[in-house]
Amino acid sequence: MTYTLADLDAMSIYEANALPFDARDRLLDLIIADGRKQTTALDSYRIGLYGDYFEEDLLRMLKVRAVKVFVRGTTPSGFDGEIVGDTDEEQYRAAFRHTQMSLQAAGTDFSRVVTLVIFLTDMSKWQLLNEVYREFIPNPPCRAVIGTTGLAQPPLRIEIVNCIAYRVAA
Repeated sequence: MTYTLADLDAMSIYEANALPFDARDRLLDLIIADGRKQTTALDSYRIGLYGDYFEEDLLRMLKVRAVKVFVRGTTPSGFDGEIVGDTDEEQYRAAFRHTQMSLQAAGTDFSRVVTLVIFLTDMSKWQLLNEVYREFIPNPPCRAVIGTTGLAQPPLRIEIVNCIAYRVAA
């Protein structure tokens, strides 16, 4: 059976927790989609890149047994410490791939990211970042991109500082 948010709202926590994993997993996608908000309905140059805010409905999250996942600061450095990529574009993709690996290891993915904070060492590469970002981010989370004069290792050009997503507990 396919459940709606109205169905979920009518259930007790115990009834919802007893739903099969797949049903709770599909409901989590609906909860996240319903929580993504824009301040205005007016079109803007940023539509599709990020949302203005996310309303975390804790009762619904409890009902589907959602778990919040925090991904640490992620750079283009591999797990061996070697920097992946010589160009800005290669480093941006590597940082997103490394974040993707961490999300997958935690049982989630970019579609369930609700907050993302990125540091860039060269804000003139804003458009390039957005091109790479669109390849990985299917749903617009709350996002901030902050220019910085440097990161932990001078050749690093990007760090995904904060990434918050959700998954359903088994």
